[in-house]
Amino acid sequence: MLSHLLRPRGRTISLRWVSLTARDLARYGLLFARKGEGIDGHLVGDAAFIEDTRRNPGPSYSTPIDWIRYSRQTATDGTWLGHGGYGGQYILVNPDTGTEVVYFSVLENESATGGPAFIAPRVTMMADLAER
Repeated sequence: MLSHLLRPRGRTISLRWVSLTARDLARYGLLFARKGEGIDGHLVGDAAFIEDTRRNPGPSYSTPIDWIRYSRQTATDGTWLGHGGYGGQYILVNPDTGTEVVYFSVLENESATGGPAFIAPRVTMMADLAER
């Protein structure tokens, strides 16, 4: 989800991999749940970009998760936005309800991913929770 971390003066200190706790990931997700609104109402994201990402999804993933579409570095079904991390983490945000769900796990297999069979039931569960 986070592709780089910047030092003051804009110098990159980390590319691609950033370690976050479940709480950190949840805080990050709030920016999507609140449609770009940060602390004290400051806009730090673009609500129109978030909506366009949901409403104009790109190609779908392969079966059995072909109901999930890839759009702008996120996964979506047109309602929620989600993104998985290396090793089993997943965040799913429903901006309509303002609800987010974070799944934090550690997968110790060759690929560090569970593949579609691992992802499908978890994303379904998270989407159901975020719908409430």
